[in-house]
Amino acid sequence: MPPIPGQSPDGDKILVDRKTFRKILSLLLSSLDELNYARHREVFLDSLNTFLTEPEFLDDDQCFQASLLLDAYYEYVPASLSSVRTNLQQALELIRAGHHD
Repeated sequence: MPPIPGQSPDGDKILVDRKTFRKILSLLLSSLDELNYARHREVFLDSLNTFLTEPEFLDDDQCFQASLLLDAYYEYVPASLSSVRTNLQQALELIRAGHHD
C-alpha cells in the first residue's frame, strides 16, 4: 500500500515540507522569545512593586516615574502574550494539517 501523504513509508514518521517546518519552527521560537521577554518584565514588575510598597523612600517625582514604568509594562506584556497565543495557535494548525491517522 502506498504511504499516506505526509507520512513516511514505514508509517513511524510524519513528513513535513521544508517551508511548513520553517514556519512552525519560527512560530515556536518567536513564542519562546516573547515568553522570555515577558518573564524578564515580570521580574521587573515584582521589584518595582516591592519598591512602591515602601513609599517612605519615594518623593512625588519618583512615584510618577515608577507609575510610567508600570504603564510601559502593562502596554507591552498583554500584547506580547497575545502574540504568543496567536503564534502557538498557528503552529498547532500547521501541525494538525500534517497529521494523518
